[in-house]
Amino acid sequence: MRPKNMKNVTIKTQLLPALVLAVTLFLTPVAFAATPGVSGTIFNLTAQDAYLNQPDGEAVYSWGYGCLNTTGLAFLPAAITGASCPTMQVPGPTLIVTEGQPITINLTNNLPTAAGNTSILFPGFNVSTSCTAPTPAGQQGLLTCEETPGATVTYTFTASAPGTHPYYSGTQGDLQIEMGLYGAVVVLPSNVPANCDAGYHSLNKTAQSTWGETDFRLAHAAYDHPSSCYDREYLFQWAEMDSRIHRQAQAQVAAKVGCTAGTMGCSLEVQTEPYHPAYFLINGRSMPDLMDPNYASEYPHQIDFDRWIRF
Repeated sequence: MRPKNMKNVTIKTQLLPALVLAVTLFLTPVAFAATPGVSGTIFNLTAQDAYLNQPDGEAVYSWGYGCLNTTGLAFLPAAITGASCPTMQVPGPTLIVTEGQPITINLTNNLPTAAGNTSILFPGFNVSTSCTAPTPAGQQGLLTCEETPGATVTYTFTASAPGTHPYYSGTQGDLQIEMGLYGAVVVLPSNVPANCDAGYHSLNKTAQSTWGETDFRLAHAAYDHPSSCYDREYLFQWAEMDSRIHRQAQAQVAAKVGCTAGTMGCSLEVQTEPYHPAYFLINGRSMPDLMDPNYASEYPHQIDFDRWIRF
């Protein structure tokens, strides 16, 4: 594995802070004032590859987190029906937990063998994991326990801080976060202040009754503080994508199919600098960079439409 480019890691992680609050992409295509996600205390996740369709017609090879299974999980808000959690999505599944709960994350590395180890970081939480336990094993990486392709590593922590937190790969972050390995954890307060459903805030119930609206809020307060009441919630996760990096990863993965993990030559050597993002993503959806000098010549049929809708 090539050493991390720490400059790029810093840039990437600054793009990821989850701002309370919006519709993530893995649920229904209908837009609600809500933060859809999966709720529980044990999450079985996977990291694997797939292709992301872009507005200019390009299908970009990417990596992402997803649900290995949804056993023991609930889809929230309950008012949204027909939800699902695929095995790969960008951003990853929004994990909805409650303050004070003990949380277990089992991550299975289903990335291509040449992609090597992967992991998850949970900033803001005191994460416990053992890199020496026989099952699951895992091995100590630079920032956290990692796991080899085909194996599973477990992370545990207490959801100690209400609010919205990012999670993302802690392994070769300049490449793996760029490829799509990131998501959000929403920690609901254990004690919602009483004033969030009284006085002025009670008008929400009147409006819902009058207009036939459904309350899609996960909680009526972002934190345990009485000044953190809210009426609508959204989650925006911002990111960039340099498709050149993705094409390099795709080509090298294809060239190393069948190699044995850990052996000479069975690893990626993708250059992540210089960095020139061509897409700017909000919750995984994007617009191409119209300032890219190659864009007009490569996609002439799109340029007038894109200029019209860009703002």
